[in-house]
Amino acid sequence: MTEGFIYQEIGRRIRDLRGKARQKDWAVKIGCDQGYISQVENGVTKPSLAFLKGVVSITGASIDWMLTGRGPKMGDIGTGGEPFSSNAAGAVSYSDELLAYLSRNPRAMQGIYRLMGMDDAGRVILESIGDMEDEKITGLAALVGPGRR
Repeated sequence: MTEGFIYQEIGRRIRDLRGKARQKDWAVKIGCDQGYISQVENGVTKPSLAFLKGVVSITGASIDWMLTGRGPKMGDIGTGGEPFSSNAAGAVSYSDELLAYLSRNPRAMQGIYRLMGMDDAGRVILESIGDMEDEKITGLAALVGPGRR
């Protein structure tokens, strides 16, 4: 067993994220077998990176939270308005507009992933942007400059 990870706890957190959704439906969305989801949720099998990324794409959950139980449960990524909403089980649904934007702008996603990969410093940056007032974000955008690549 990998030190620091208790697969039964990881499985319980993933099961919590699934809420009332069926394993069969998740298997189709993630591209894995329903039995694999059952094994992960029961702590029999360690989750693969591809599986964890699939869970993130469905729920918006933090991989760090899934693996360790620490930090925020959900990774709030939004663009204003109502880009995402949570259900009673805590699962996040993203608006079609946000998903379309991210699929058309791989550089934006690459930037988010790079910040997430910077451990605490990157998360602090992302959370700070999420907490900023619109006027401050507009000022930051002006500082960075339009069309900068």
